[in-house]
Amino acid sequence: MKKVVLVAVILSFLGAGDLFANIDNLSNMSVEWIRTGNRNAATDAADIVIYNPGGITQLPDGLQVNIGNQTLIRKPKHTYDLGMGSQSHEQDDIDWLLPNVYVTYNKDNWALFGGYYIPGGGAVVDYPNGSITTDMIGVNMMMEGMIQGFDNDFLEAESVYNTLTFGGTYQINEKVSVALGLRYIFVENNIKAGLTGINDLGGGNVVQTPLRVDIDEDADGFGFIAGVNVNLTPVMNLGIQYLSRVPLDLETDVNRDDLGMFVDGSESPRDYPGMLGLGLGYDFSDKLYCEINYSYWFQEEADWGKDAAGRDISGMAGDALSVGITVSYKFTPAILASAGTTFTDFRWDDIDGYYQANLGAYEVLYTDNWHLGCGAAWEFKENMKVNLALGWTIWDDKDLSNTLLPGEIETENSTTTIGIGFNLGF
Repeated sequence: MKKVVLVAVILSFLGAGDLFANIDNLSNMSVEWIRTGNRNAATDAADIVIYNPGGITQLPDGLQVNIGNQTLIRKPKHTYDLGMGSQSHEQDDIDWLLPNVYVTYNKDNWALFGGYYIPGGGAVVDYPNGSITTDMIGVNMMMEGMIQGFDNDFLEAESVYNTLTFGGTYQINEKVSVALGLRYIFVENNIKAGLTGINDLGGGNVVQTPLRVDIDEDADGFGFIAGVNVNLTPVMNLGIQYLSRVPLDLETDVNRDDLGMFVDGSESPRDYPGMLGLGLGYDFSDKLYCEINYSYWFQEEADWGKDAAGRDISGMAGDALSVGITVSYKFTPAILASAGTTFTDFRWDDIDGYYQANLGAYEVLYTDNWHLGCGAAWEFKENMKVNLALGWTIWDDKDLSNTLLPGEIETENSTTTIGIGFNLGF
């Protein structure tokens, strides 16, 4: 039985590849979003390629290029007791690069668009002194009699959902534009973990055995994009976008496996969920703009595999949604400031079951959260802007239960994001 538990622990953590920035969708895919938190009805920059593609025909004729980068300072923390006293681990590393590039070309009543961005992952999980997952592996190995003790445990994992998108937008009349496109997602995961097993053979003979796991995972797939933009009135705009599910099967490449747990070339499903985005923007004046957003992610429709009891992991996660509002004000024709907030609600069906089936989740933390963003845009030359943004995301603290542990796991998380980007028209 202990052997089964050990296998379940290691496979659920390392085999699932579930060490992402959230489940699995990111919203912060442009610097403009960081300073507003809401872009589903926007028509003022080329980043709407991934927020409101139907509104691209509202941009000026010619070429628009949007380039941005975000730096993330994340602080997920978890506290627990495996019977050896309370322990706490916190990550405090900086993810320097989360880039995006979007391009649009407009002529009369049609437009083409494309881009590269990272809608999932984009961050490194780094616990150089170990975490609850490495401790659970070590404790179970001790219970199995494989080792008498352990030390020097560590965990490092990285996941990037590289995404390319391409499509076109057509303005049917003065009020309505429609968009169709494709997106291609290529996932790259790398997970490294390990510990040093300790066995005292007596007579001062202590054997220390380094045990390491190093695997890569990759997958790719296609999905479609559909968008509609409606100018309801001269001062009110409605944006609608639907992104289809992208089927993904992660294939494992074993670089090192001292525990003999992995099969090189094995596959596990991790579809990228579909999403519906709605936005309503209103110009109160030439200077004051307000926008409200609603987004819904169809996580339950995605195939994320099953847990040890045969339950759908995506079903335990449930769907997710977000609502938000932003306000921007033009102080001069060239300078505007904005602030916004977004609340994300994870509609869990079984949060404890999901975390137990994806043990790496404890190190990242997925719970309801608030994003607060602010920033400014400066048009330093006609049709050329620089964007500066600062954002804070705060997750609800959550106490989680695990049937393998005697007590609850206390989790908390916060992130600070700094963004700089350019929107250039030619």
